[in-house]
Amino acid sequence: MAPSKSTTRVSAHRIGSLLFCPACGTLLDLPKDDQDEIACHQCGRKEPASSYENLPTKTYSSPNAFPSELRSKRALVQNKVNDGEAAKDRDPVAQEKCQKCGHIGLSYKEMQLRSADEGSTIFYKHDQLLSNQLDRIEY
Repeated sequence: MAPSKSTTRVSAHRIGSLLFCPACGTLLDLPKDDQDEIACHQCGRKEPASSYENLPTKTYSSPNAFPSELRSKRALVQNKVNDGEAAKDRDPVAQEKCQKCGHIGLSYKEMQLRSADEGSTIFYKHDQLLSNQLDRIEY
């Protein structure tokens, strides 16, 4: 007895809004409005374009889904703002923890105290404490 032919047609695999050829896995171009068929550039297989019309696409995202070097730097260092304008005479603030009291949000200054081929010294201080308590961390 001969094997019967299946009448179900395998359509392109879909991941999100991307279409892939079911025969070879090549990424297919999205059909244009005037196209009746989508042809695979790799293996030549053709799929009806009508089977990909009006397909709902659901995507999920979060602020951390696309990390940004700029965004991470923005969170670590901030200039103080006074009455809507950046205070030019103030030191920047880093989200660092004080080793003495645990306060987070210390202003800092960076100074080159040794030769240029050695690391600079960073002085942290509290804005709330007006005393001369300085934490010194060398890198």
